[in-house]
This record gives sequence, C-alpha cells and structure tokens, in this order.
Amino acid sequence: MSSGVGIHDDVIARFEEMKLRHQHAYIVCKVSADGSQIVVDQILSTAESLCLGTEATYAKFVQALPEKEGRYGIMDLKYDIGLEGLRNKLIFISWNPDSGSIRSRMIYASSKAALCQRLDGIHSEVQCTDASDVSFESVFENVAPKGAIPFSKPATPNEE
Repeated sequence: MSSGVGIHDDVIARFEEMKLRHQHAYIVCKVSADGSQIVVDQILSTAESLCLGTEATYAKFVQALPEKEGRYGIMDLKYDIGLEGLRNKLIFISWNPDSGSIRSRMIYASSKAALCQRLDGIHSEVQCTDASDVSFESVFENVAPKGAIPFSKPATPNEE
C-alpha cells in the first residue's frame, strides 16, 4: 500500500553522503507537517559520533525519536570483529510507536517501502514499536555478526 507521501531530495542526498563519504553517523527522517513528503529531521556527523562511540551515538539517536510520533532512522552502525578489525553496516530503523495515533501509524507504515526502495545500500532493517524494540542491545544483536562488539570511543590520556 502506498501512502502518496513523496521523498524530499535532501533525504537521498544526505543518505548518499552517509553511504559514499561516511559524513553522517545517523539521519532521522519524518513525514512533513503537511503530510506531503518525508524530510530530514536530524543528522549527527561522523566526527561527533567517533567522539561518542557506538552505544552513546545510538543513545543520542534514540533520544531523537518522539514517544508518540513515527520516524525513520538510517544509522551507520560501527562494530569491532576482533582480528578482522572495524566494520560498519547501514541499517534502516522504522520507529512507529504503538502509542502513536492511528493516522500517523498508517502513514509511516505505508510510506516505509517507498523510502527503503530509494535507499540503495541498506544492509539491515529493524522495525520498532516500543522502547524494548529500539534498545541498543536488541538492535545490535539483530544486525551485527555473532561475536561483534560495539565500537568504543578511543581513550583519552585523562581516561587511561
């Protein structure tokens, strides 16, 4: 089912910057106030993310998700797989909370496929409807390979 909601060119441009140039750690998108298109809501730069580490970056991402409104998130998830080194995966997170209005939930559910189709290069999709679904542990377990650990920020001399 298609909602008729368009996708703003800026969403695709920011995604391409993330995918090709690794400029963004995450992008949060929403349906515009007039309901006509999906637009960029928030972005976190890769530079800021590297200072935070994967778990803190994810916590900041979750804070950007309203309790009663849907959002789409695209995250460049970084993890360490030991001797093979650091890896990353582009993941798509559909946040469509059970506590949202029926209209909002319908719009977000019916617009997701069209958005995902335009985001070429997504490795995994995660659908979240409540806090337990969107927890770092739940998402990381579903998308990272077995034995992977989240990327941690480098220790500073004061932290050692």
